[in-house]
Amino acid sequence: MKTAKLILLPALIAAVAAMALAQPAAPAKAEPAKPAASAAKPGAAAVKAPAQRTSSYKNLKYPPLNKTEVPEPQRFELPSGMVVYLVEDHEFPMISISARIRAGSRWEPAEEAGLATITGSVMRTGGTATRPGDKLDEELDRLGAYVETSIGQDSGGASVSVLKEDSEKGIAILADILQHPAFPQDKIDLAKISQRDSIARRNDNPHGIFNREFNRVIYGQNSPYARQTEYATIDAITRDDLVAFHARFFQPENVILAAWGDFKAAELRASLEQAFSGWARGGKPKPEIPEVDPAAKTRTGIYSVNKADMEQSWVIMGMLGGKRSDPDYCALQVMNEVLGGGLSSRLFSNVRSAQALAYAVFSDWNAGWDRPRTFTAAGSTKPGTTLKIYNSIRHEIERMAETGATADELARAKEGILKGFAFESDNTAKIVNRLVNYEYYGYPKDFLQRYREGIDKVTTADVARVAKEYLKPENFAVLFLGTEKDYESPLSQLGSVTPIDITIPQPKGKALAAATPESIAKGKALLAKARDAIGGSALAKVKGLSSKGEVTVSTPQGAMAIKYDASITLAGKLLQKLSTPMGEMVMGYDGATAWMSMGGQTRDLPASQKAEMDGSVFRDSVVLLRGYESSAWSIQSLGPQEFDGKKLEAVAVSDPSRSFSVALFMEESGLIAGKRYTAAFMGGPPAETDEIVSDYHDIEGVKIPFKTITKQGGKVRSENTTAELKLNPGFDDSIFKKP
Repeated sequence: MKTAKLILLPALIAAVAAMALAQPAAPAKAEPAKPAASAAKPGAAAVKAPAQRTSSYKNLKYPPLNKTEVPEPQRFELPSGMVVYLVEDHEFPMISISARIRAGSRWEPAEEAGLATITGSVMRTGGTATRPGDKLDEELDRLGAYVETSIGQDSGGASVSVLKEDSEKGIAILADILQHPAFPQDKIDLAKISQRDSIARRNDNPHGIFNREFNRVIYGQNSPYARQTEYATIDAITRDDLVAFHARFFQPENVILAAWGDFKAAELRASLEQAFSGWARGGKPKPEIPEVDPAAKTRTGIYSVNKADMEQSWVIMGMLGGKRSDPDYCALQVMNEVLGGGLSSRLFSNVRSAQALAYAVFSDWNAGWDRPRTFTAAGSTKPGTTLKIYNSIRHEIERMAETGATADELARAKEGILKGFAFESDNTAKIVNRLVNYEYYGYPKDFLQRYREGIDKVTTADVARVAKEYLKPENFAVLFLGTEKDYESPLSQLGSVTPIDITIPQPKGKALAAATPESIAKGKALLAKARDAIGGSALAKVKGLSSKGEVTVSTPQGAMAIKYDASITLAGKLLQKLSTPMGEMVMGYDGATAWMSMGGQTRDLPASQKAEMDGSVFRDSVVLLRGYESSAWSIQSLGPQEFDGKKLEAVAVSDPSRSFSVALFMEESGLIAGKRYTAAFMGGPPAETDEIVSDYHDIEGVKIPFKTITKQGGKVRSENTTAELKLNPGFDDSIFKKP
């Protein structure tokens, strides 16, 4: 359905536009009907003159837009150094206040990537010492108000919106949160879970992948403008880190406050002065803007992300761009509008419409405020035309550099940009926040007007000059994202290709004490005892098994029961047939390719899920007890450990070559009572997992548990009950192959 939407939506927009252009222009004001020159006789049919239709959209005439009246905000500075903007707007009985804070992830330590985001989140969810987060939620519900806080890459923000009559309460809450966040540990833990979930799913969205990886190519992986959070960086963050980050950046000199709504400026000023009177200057220096690595200007080459589950492919190319303060900014914006900025651009018209190559295609001169950002041109297509769309986009860029823009293209581009200014001042919030933005980044308050005038002055000569100067595809970096084997030609024909691995580094488990000869020997002895207890020599005869049963899974929407029919071989092949509330699903793994079928469609599973399947095979009790003597595995007794409320002997088994590890917990009899390992649950982030097994049945001399409970964070995630199990049912290997 997503593909269909991508194809149909632009076509629908084009069809609606064509229909609109075919209609006669409506008069600005309806005129009263005039009597006909000669009245028709009674009973005679009335004859209408044919409607006049315009021959081209170029002949349509429109009255000039109404002049936008922009209110003049009142600006002042509190004794503490906080800058305040006020704009009265009496249309609705509401008051909104927004704070811009000079804080951002670009200033967080690399080894604690994610600290700024978590700080911004927990400031709101955790509340303050006098207003705990949950109580604050209840208070805001009663007031019909909201308070939000966040910290992005370049800046932080906090806002409140309340009814006029509750303005004092809203201001007090905002001031309290900015100055006195409590940072309770339980809310920090929840925020870290959310961040881990984002990491686990970051490769699900192709747009996120190619934007992220292209930035990492240009800026460098360690740049504060391109680094990413990892499980290890989230795990490294402590409450003390949040407290220190807040203390460093949240001082009144770093805050620009804007308020707009139904108030009298003098009265609101007095309220703000009172609410923030106790916030003394912090005295810390203004943080310096991290520099962009000079090497970013010369990053070139061909890069590839080979992702086997992609139904489309993407290509993105470009370079380090510039800032909005650059002299060529206006000319570059017009040039980009002609190249790929809209529905009438060259990329859209030629690559998508004329050649039918692209599901989506565009370019963007994404200038930064206080540091250079990137110029990109990108498009998506079917895998079999990946190199073709690359060549087509590059051709349009080269043609722009050679010929510049025509007078007609220039006029359309400028008109498209200038008409967009109507939306820059269509509400008070945009007006006042724009001024805050200018002050934050050090731009003149009339920058928007200067930009408008700059766009209006751009000529075809200006576009030709900047296109020739900046658009040099031979100096671009190019990133391909898709399934390489399905491309019409190898990427190597373009030159040397640098592969990019987007595998998500797994969280490291708790470090074990160094193994000793004694702990190794004891570990192997315990596993030998477990092998004898479970089946002894009978285990050697097991080649595979099939089972049927039901698993109840805990989801955010409640418990979900799933019936299954599973087959597994000790060679590492899996097949699961699942009967779910959403329909029948089949998941398979032949040892190389992991796949899923549902609703008549089959697709490859992501590498992360394939790794989970490999891990589940490794952790199978029969596999472990048959293979623990392998020289490739590491065995170590951990001594008596607490597990599921009991003191049990524990043994660690690991396969360093695949980064797999599991701790087995054994009863006095030698039977395995459970396992502890790191795994993802239903596509979520990897977490420490306890697997509790019981209800052993003897199947052909091998004891197999028929009951399994899985827990993460002390909470039950699933309960599996086996109804039927067979050993060595005699599989045909073809059942594991992707259909």
